[in-house]
Amino acid sequence: MKLNHICRHSVRSAFTLIETLVVVSIIVLILAMTGPSLLGTMQASRLSSAGDTVVGLLAEAQQTAMAQNVPVEVRFFKYQTPTTSYESYHSLQAFKVTNDPTVGVGEIKELLVPIGTLTRLPDSVIIPHEKVLAPLLDAKGFADTKPDGSSTYSGVQSATYNAIRFMTDGTCRKLADNPTTGVAAMTYPTLRTSCITLSPEIGQSVTDTNLPKNFYCIQIDPFTGKIRTYRPGEY
Repeated sequence: MKLNHICRHSVRSAFTLIETLVVVSIIVLILAMTGPSLLGTMQASRLSSAGDTVVGLLAEAQQTAMAQNVPVEVRFFKYQTPTTSYESYHSLQAFKVTNDPTVGVGEIKELLVPIGTLTRLPDSVIIPHEKVLAPLLDAKGFADTKPDGSSTYSGVQSATYNAIRFMTDGTCRKLADNPTTGVAAMTYPTLRTSCITLSPEIGQSVTDTNLPKNFYCIQIDPFTGKIRTYRPGEY
């Protein structure tokens, strides 16, 4: 008798096929409704993290320039990835700028000493190669080669770069000439053009006309080096 009672109780406690299908349908409906929002939130989080990393590197470069009384150059490396057919900035690195001790007396030739390691942006985040979105990097690109020509700083053979420099007084300048010729030529950008924009990777070249609503803009005051950021907070 007791065994029969247990069996009947077990049968009543089980889910029927219809109940299981209803539960699964509800779960699928919830995922369909919340999926885009969840993906957008994850993308926004990655973009925020990448932007904060770039801001941190720029701030450290300026502090190093002022504290150690040596100019610090930040190079932004531009190249195509295996999954893209267009060029964007995907990585950056800071360098101390010193005088090459091997040159003769009275000669000046810049020598760059890397600070830390290369910083790579996540695969889903880029800095567009676009004048309106990154005017601070709108200059002739230079070949990314080490002094001995054996390799590149970015790790990509076809990479080029544009760069900015933080001077010992905290100001920020834009690299305007090839530093391998001796001393780099630099210009003061205007406040309006002293900015870069991080954007989600959208499968095509990002311009001001198709820029996603969720982006991360960084502005550097060229005369004080102060860094400001702007996020629309949308996705």
